[in-house]
Order: sequence, then C-alpha cells, then structure tokens
Amino acid sequence: MKIEIIQDKHLDMLQEFCNACKELEYQNNSSLQAMKLLWCKSWGEYWCAIKDQKIVAVAGCHPLPEVAPNAWRIMFRGCELPGNDTFKGLGKGDWNSITQREFIPLMIKWCPSNELYITTNTTHEHSNGKAARNHRLMGLLAKQKILDNCGDVVLYYTEQTLWRLNIDEYSRRRERIRNEYVV
Repeated sequence: MKIEIIQDKHLDMLQEFCNACKELEYQNNSSLQAMKLLWCKSWGEYWCAIKDQKIVAVAGCHPLPEVAPNAWRIMFRGCELPGNDTFKGLGKGDWNSITQREFIPLMIKWCPSNELYITTNTTHEHSNGKAARNHRLMGLLAKQKILDNCGDVVLYYTEQTLWRLNIDEYSRRRERIRNEYVV
C-alpha cells in the first residue's frame, strides 16, 4: 500500500472508489462533488491510499477559520473501503484504520499549524452506520488523551463535535507501532 497526494493521474481510480462508496451508501464519498475534492484542494490537500492499483482510502485537510485563525481540519471526508487494511495488531488507539494511522502523520507534517481538529457528525448518519461508530471511537480516543473534545459546533450547516488532536500524545503512541505497512 502506498499513500499519495491525489492528483489528476488518480481521477479514474478515484471515480472507482466513489462508485464503491455509493454502493456502500457512504454519501460523503459517493462522488467527487460529494467528497468536495476541488473545494478542499483549493486551500488544503487530499490524500489517498492505493493498494493493488485501486484507491482504498481518502482523507483531506483544510483551514478551519470558523474555529480559530490557525485551526486546520484534518481527516476531512476520511473514508476507507472495508477489508483493505494490511495492519494486524492490537492497541487502544485506532491503529487498524488506514486514515488514522497513515494519513494523520502526513497531515501533521503538511499543515502549517499545530492546531489540528477532527469533526464528527452528530445528527446525520451518512455512511451506513459508520459515522455513529466513528463518533463513539473519538470519545474513546479522548479518554486516552489523543483527542480533546471541544464541544459541539455547527460547521457548514451541519451539527458536529469538534475534537482537537493532541499531536504529542498521538505521535508518542503512533511511534510504538512496530509493523511496517506502507511502502
């Protein structure tokens, strides 16, 4: 598996990814428009994980001036197709997630700020049960001090919970992973 910034050369693979998301009822990734790919890339960035010449996961980041002047939203439209992760291991963090394990370190390096936030949708289920599960998972990561719950906000007309990434704690725990997954 390799992680790359989404470029024009990925568009055919990305369309296949969106088609698979549509079949799985993952609304936010069911099309390039739903992913807000161009919007996000116009002031942020978007990554993809590629396995066997197919995109199996995506996530983006962008400035979040609604929260603070230096705030950045990471894991924007983060999504991965089931059954594609190569990681086998146990842990209290969400290390079995390509997006959490592999994209966040790249976003920490790429973003020009250490004020990084993740949002979870609190009122609209848009991914066939995955959004609610992801929201609960963020609460567990907050108990481990990997995230700080900053409360509920309305962003882009949607009620969401805002979680600030504790970069030091995330990085400390991420460093303890011994397996190799990404080429």
